[in-house]
Amino acid sequence: MRLPTPHPPLAGLATTTLLLSTLLAPGVGGECGLEGCTAAYVAGKQAGIEENATPAYCTLVDRYRQCTDALSSTCRGEIQYHSIKRMISSFVTRYNCTRLLPGDPQPSAAHMGGVAPTDAHDVCQYRGHPEPAHCGLFGDPHLKTFNDSYMTCGVVGAWPLLNTPSLAIQVTNEAVGSANHATATTKVTIIIKGHSGCGSERTYEASTEALPRAFVDGTTWSGGSPERPYIEVHEKMPGEHTLITVSFINATVAVRKIGRYLTVQVTLPEKLLRELEGDDELQLCLQGCPPHELLDRAGAASAVAMSKKKATKLCKEYNITDYYLDSCIFDLVTTGDQSFRIAAQAAQKDLWEHDPVGAQRLLLNCSQPPCVWNINSSQQSYQCSSIMMLALVLLVINVWVER
Repeated sequence: MRLPTPHPPLAGLATTTLLLSTLLAPGVGGECGLEGCTAAYVAGKQAGIEENATPAYCTLVDRYRQCTDALSSTCRGEIQYHSIKRMISSFVTRYNCTRLLPGDPQPSAAHMGGVAPTDAHDVCQYRGHPEPAHCGLFGDPHLKTFNDSYMTCGVVGAWPLLNTPSLAIQVTNEAVGSANHATATTKVTIIIKGHSGCGSERTYEASTEALPRAFVDGTTWSGGSPERPYIEVHEKMPGEHTLITVSFINATVAVRKIGRYLTVQVTLPEKLLRELEGDDELQLCLQGCPPHELLDRAGAASAVAMSKKKATKLCKEYNITDYYLDSCIFDLVTTGDQSFRIAAQAAQKDLWEHDPVGAQRLLLNCSQPPCVWNINSSQQSYQCSSIMMLALVLLVINVWVER
């Protein structure tokens, strides 16, 4: 067995230099779309997802794998494409990601009762296009819709966040104080509608009093087996963070209890949302807040609970950027409740974890409103090129570590 050396010999340095000069040539992977996949992966790591045997990192790697898989026909002639595919495979093996991701698209025969499923028959595992869409509600509350619009709303009372044939989510918001128009989420109700052969209907309810570790009937899963359920509640952090997964629509719902209030984030395949186009039913994640419920962040608070200077300092300590930083500042100025900066940090982290491609596209480090949240193609191309170079350097380092 050959052990790795702390410092490569001169011949190794020459090989590394040659590999770097090849991989970092202008336009590498750009024409076939590889840059975009790599940019999302690197951006996720830069956002704080550490390379380790964790669900967060394995989710990032899995998104990277899915993105590159979709380029198999256009990039098959690129040597860099095959190098990156090998790198992704090594990450999956090294960190045992097939175990950490129960929704892995190719489950082992052992997990399925000894019979390996096929695309035609395994209806309980989503097989459509994996590109995710992400919606989140946090803070006073601030809403990110599936179409990447950001807004701050009043929405006191019960409101439908999402209602699809398979999944429904309702939130209840209450006023934070009498001196302003801000509200925050105090209850989340999630209904997973039954699917023939893939599990029966389940309801999950969270409130400011409790973040349960089970559905309302006391169960934690439905369909499949305890080792590989099709519907599941997973307690990520007792009393603070719960994750609900629905495999047959590849949906993930994250509910957090932070201080006195709740946040909710939902990720679905973008393809499923297109099936809801033209539906007139109000769903905050699809249409956003009604115009009369939108808050003007510049004048929503009639009383200031904290100076903007102090709020900005406190929020920046939590390493949040863009709309999430702006929202944190607004919440602290409006309410003085510092738990809202934890909510903003968690919401940004959930975006990176569950939709790293969307996060890389949306988060441009803008922190002084009004901000423009639509990225143009020239900006994206410039960012992707820079990030691609960094990623390929990491690839070379990874190759040396494994030698």
